Amino acid sequence: MRLLRVFLALARPFWWSRAGWPGWLLLAAVFAMGMGIVQVNVHINAWSKTFYDTLATFDGAALLDLMGEYALAIVVLILVVVSKDWLTKALILRWRQHLNDHLLEAWFADRSYYRLGLEGEPDHPDQRIAEDARLLAESSVGLLVSFFINTLQIGAFVGVLWGLSGTQTFSLGGYSLTLDGYLVWAAVLYTLIGTLLTHWLGRPLHGLNYERQRHEAAFRADLLRKRDHAEQIALYAGEAAERQGLGERFAAIAGNWRALMHREFNLGLFTVGYSRFSNIVPVFVALPAFLAKTITLGGLMQIRTAFGAVQGSLSWFISAYRELAAWSATVERLGQFQQALERSHRTRVEIRRGEIFATCALDVLKPSGEVLLHRLNLHAAPGEWLLLAGASGLGKSTLLRTLGGLWPYYSGDWQLPAGRCLLLPQRPYLAGGRLDRVLAYPGLEVPDEATLRVALAVVGLERLGDGLAREAEWSRELSGGEQQRLSLARALLWRPDTLFLDEATNQLEEQAARGLLQCLREWLPTCTVIAVSHQPGVQTLFARRVELSMVAGRLAAVPA
Repeated sequence: MRLLRVFLALARPFWWSRAGWPGWLLLAAVFAMGMGIVQVNVHINAWSKTFYDTLATFDGAALLDLMGEYALAIVVLILVVVSKDWLTKALILRWRQHLNDHLLEAWFADRSYYRLGLEGEPDHPDQRIAEDARLLAESSVGLLVSFFINTLQIGAFVGVLWGLSGTQTFSLGGYSLTLDGYLVWAAVLYTLIGTLLTHWLGRPLHGLNYERQRHEAAFRADLLRKRDHAEQIALYAGEAAERQGLGERFAAIAGNWRALMHREFNLGLFTVGYSRFSNIVPVFVALPAFLAKTITLGGLMQIRTAFGAVQGSLSWFISAYRELAAWSATVERLGQFQQALERSHRTRVEIRRGEIFATCALDVLKPSGEVLLHRLNLHAAPGEWLLLAGASGLGKSTLLRTLGGLWPYYSGDWQLPAGRCLLLPQRPYLAGGRLDRVLAYPGLEVPDEATLRVALAVVGLERLGDGLAREAEWSRELSGGEQQRLSLARALLWRPDTLFLDEATNQLEEQAARGLLQCLREWLPTCTVIAVSHQPGVQTLFARRVELSMVAGRLAAVPA
């Protein structure tokens, strides 16, 4: 029941919303196609009795007519099955698109993607959004549709099989038992035994599939990290250590795979044998009636088809067990991720707005609750440049992240001026893609080419002006200093009202850094700048400086 509740929580945003109505229509169409498949199968079952009875009489003309009827039924069946598959895929795509949008929106909302890393996020959120969301949509729709069709098939063929069974009397140990519809009871008993054995053999598959997805995601993420840090690894000549780490990751995959192989081998021994034996069980069960000549050869073939349909549909749990195990692991992983997002949203940081930048008795804390910076009372007028100074490790960067609304561990109050806010870290984020979009980040609209060229020229990157449409991995192509220049060009284009600089020029020579910041002041005369920098040449640009130092055993702001 817990797993079902988790699944409903994941499905509700789509199926219980206006966006889900087209999905309901598609699902209804898929069910209609499923009903068509069952109807054609019922027709073919009745046809089989007539065909084999006619075959026994060697009536060639009638056989040709029956073969034509069968060919027409198969054509209809093919069209219905293909249409059902197409509609099913359209439904899966629509749900997956909505699920993807919902998860991404929740992940980015309130900067949860950042705070989850501070609060102990579930492993590999990228894999849960990309792979688990796909598996949830595919498996859920596939299992539901197959369950619906099998349920319909039970309803359609139980009546046929019951009528073919008649009334049979069995004698055992001096006792006699008269059963109506004994073939139906035989199918139910046979399937029940198979279902119990399948669950007993396959129960460990849920945990193994969960671990499989986790190990696979860890291996892929580790490979990506190696690529992202290729230069650092090469400088260390750390190939052997990296190879060893990846080998250990893959060893976990292999160990899990072997455990899955063992469990699936045991389950397969039973399910494959069960499936094959099921083909002959109805013949064995109906053979006494055939030998007693109470049913014809056509009746025997009809019993075989009807029994197989009922028994096969009742065996849905057996045939779908592996997929159900994978589905349950997927639901659990996505459920954990969604719960983590909900917890993160409850700790969102509300940023107050006012006329000036100011803090009031602000304490910056560590995640453990330990005070990092104590009772900070700061202020800066619009257009003022304020420098936060102090030794490394005091928490200056953490303070900037608190003021930017990223760090949720604090007490006290602060406010920012109205308008845009931007924080430039010492290591800029440069996504791959077209240079003009990289420059415009985080804006959604790309400025015109002339504006982009001017911004590049101001920061000393005019050589890149002819490649604005070129796609590249700019974090690999540009040096550290060039990346910081490009980051400052972003600030010129974004035109924030409050700008936080966290050692944003530390990879540039002091004279170059000073010149760039002077250009920034000219371009953004009303922008409030709060900065951290250890470059003496840069520090002289700030009219006011606040020294963070130790006071009474705690860090506090002391005006310089």
